[in-house]
Amino acid sequence: MSLQPQLLVSDRSLYAATAGLAAFACALASGNALLQDPDVMAHLAVGRWILLHRLVPDHDVFSHSMPGTAWVPHEWLTEVLTVWIFDLSGFAGLVAAAGLCFGLAIALLAHGLLRWLSPPYVLIAVASAMAMCFPHLYARPHVASYPLMVAWTTVLVVARSEHRAPRLGWALLIALWANLHGSFLFGLVLTALFAAEAVFEAADWRGAWCALRTWLPFCLLSLLAALVTPYTTDGLTYPLHHARLAFALSWIAEWQSPNMQQLHPTELWILLVLLGALFLGLRLPITRIAMILLLLHMALKHQRHGELLGLLAPLLAAPALAPQLRAMPTPTSTLGATVPWAATAVALVSAGAVALWSLPRIEIARYYAPAAAIQSADRENLMGAVFNDYGFGGYLMSTGRRPFIDGRVDMYGDDLLRRFNDTANLPRLLDDYRIEWTLLRPTSPHLALLDRLPGWRRLYSDDTAVIHVRTGTR
Repeated sequence: MSLQPQLLVSDRSLYAATAGLAAFACALASGNALLQDPDVMAHLAVGRWILLHRLVPDHDVFSHSMPGTAWVPHEWLTEVLTVWIFDLSGFAGLVAAAGLCFGLAIALLAHGLLRWLSPPYVLIAVASAMAMCFPHLYARPHVASYPLMVAWTTVLVVARSEHRAPRLGWALLIALWANLHGSFLFGLVLTALFAAEAVFEAADWRGAWCALRTWLPFCLLSLLAALVTPYTTDGLTYPLHHARLAFALSWIAEWQSPNMQQLHPTELWILLVLLGALFLGLRLPITRIAMILLLLHMALKHQRHGELLGLLAPLLAAPALAPQLRAMPTPTSTLGATVPWAATAVALVSAGAVALWSLPRIEIARYYAPAAAIQSADRENLMGAVFNDYGFGGYLMSTGRRPFIDGRVDMYGDDLLRRFNDTANLPRLLDDYRIEWTLLRPTSPHLALLDRLPGWRRLYSDDTAVIHVRTGTR
């Protein structure tokens, strides 16, 4: 039941559209920053392979270090769509698509929150959600999951606020989510938590049994929907396998804990919550506190999960906060019926202007695309096994070359990543994998050893990449 009857449904939609357009404009204003990730090129390569072979691979078909190793391409559908968008409109299209997904997620969040909260509070929630998403906002498949996770959580929250289970048809949303990105598993976990909340908050054992019977069909159907993928049960176990990669997750920046020595959105989010709890005295049910603490734990352990905290925590808290906030004076009376129309018009014009200004300037950074170095390798006819920088793996895949390593750390595993980072044992690794040439960044710690390693010489260097070759073969 809505706690904001004074806000018309049409106005809710306008406020939501305004928030979504503002988020879209902010994403486009970031421009090339949405491409500052080595996996952008890797996803293009995987999607193109799938389209070419009309098959979703279940083993490695790209690297020379792990050929045939079991691999779950859990983002296969997004990768296919990525190729289609790229072929149609290039990197500008990828940035625009990522911005649209981000904008849609923010619009859905605003629309869902307006069921309970007045616009000023929704504005605070939306702004904090955008801030939490921006550190990990790239033109990659995970952004396609943003609207789905917001929609899924809204369905669960609305159902609980109406003391029922979600309609069974909503379970099909998981089938789409499971083929777009592996974060669908959190959607299943959240569903189980809401079912447990319904049982926990029942007045007696009869009510608890009734709640269990009400939620169980939806939970089971959601689980079955999650199996409607090319890799069935492997899709469910993939996130668990990925979570066990201790070394990889401590080495890759997005899987590290947020650096609080610098101003970070997570710190601001925590301070905002403490302000609400300590100064305004806002309270939540124990079950919602537990859910939000789970999200906070995930965000503090791995900074890439900050987006889950920013997008989902407001929805989890909104029904309980609404009656408490309604008792406080707010500036809602100053928001006339014409404000949503005016704000939406301004946001629409702004988004269009930003798109016209930023999209023609979109291009992939040389930092992740060592094109000049690869051209030099082509001139020298370097066709043997390469030892490459982690950030160059996706680009090598996109050029049809087999990398030693790339962003699919779940497939490579901790052991290979440790060997990759162990400079002291680099000569043995080069021999074990019969490496003929290397492609590394100028800042790589391996370069100092390669420059003095017998049997190797520097062939090419620029401010993006350095190539060494075996002297016995070149």
